[in-house]
Amino acid sequence: MKNSEMPTNPVYNKHNEAKCVGLTKREYFAGLAMQSFCGSPDYFQTSPEAIAAIAVEQADALLNQLDGETK
Repeated sequence: MKNSEMPTNPVYNKHNEAKCVGLTKREYFAGLAMQSFCGSPDYFQTSPEAIAAIAVEQADALLNQLDGETK
């Protein structure tokens, strides 16, 4: 499983196997990025689709950096 697909808060069973519950790391990081954009003075001049695309791009960049990848 790729790092971006790992859960932010995994739940482990008695066999120490992680169960995916809730948001993935990618979804969580994108949500955090969206929060910062929505608090920006430029928020009302930017379309929601553009903000979402930028947030996902930022989340992917962070995950790539954490994985040691560069594009």
